[in-house]
Amino acid sequence: MSKLYIIPKDIGNIDDVSLRVKKSLEECDFIVCEDTRVTGIFIKKLGIEKKDYISFTEYDQIKKTPTIIRKIKEGNICGLLSDSGMPLISDPGYYLVREAIKEDVNVIPLPGPVAFVTALVGSGLPTDSFTFYGFLPKKKGKKEKKLRDALSRNETSIFYESPYRIEETLKDIYRIDPKRNIVVARELTKRFEEFIRGSVEDVLKKDWVKKGEIVLLIEGDKNGK
Repeated sequence: MSKLYIIPKDIGNIDDVSLRVKKSLEECDFIVCEDTRVTGIFIKKLGIEKKDYISFTEYDQIKKTPTIIRKIKEGNICGLLSDSGMPLISDPGYYLVREAIKEDVNVIPLPGPVAFVTALVGSGLPTDSFTFYGFLPKKKGKKEKKLRDALSRNETSIFYESPYRIEETLKDIYRIDPKRNIVVARELTKRFEEFIRGSVEDVLKKDWVKKGEIVLLIEGDKNGK
């Protein structure tokens, strides 16, 4: 049967890669990924024989999907990878998976690391109810609307944010609710992993390195919707 594996990559520590991920990669005839160079290095570190790669981004995924599905239906086993973490989570892949299911391809998701889940369970904020928004919009008006929506809710809100924009984003939150508790999680699973906790007012005053991959968590409004 034709197979499409959805294969998670580590989010910074290759020791987190499971045996099942390694076995599935060895089984694959070709790999669909964002950056073939990054994936090639990853495969080499795992000691797996070099594979055929197809570059696959949010900009060309619709164009390339028919070719990928045709290769799978010819009997080739495909692995879908992101540069980091779980494919489809703030990364391309949804369209390919949807179309593969329509074509009766056996889609097999493997469990693995997700940055926002790792950040949530280590944040100290409530985990029983939360909303993950992905990346904040770049346009100021849309960004403010999204933040106001998050700040009005009673569950924990989670965003991915660029290290180049995180300070401005914290200032945006400060202007709306300076006392709201937040957590900034950066460089998860890596050597310089760090959680910065406190009110947005306090976090802005703290001295911390604004580099690396960042997850922003906002405590819910107890009087929110």
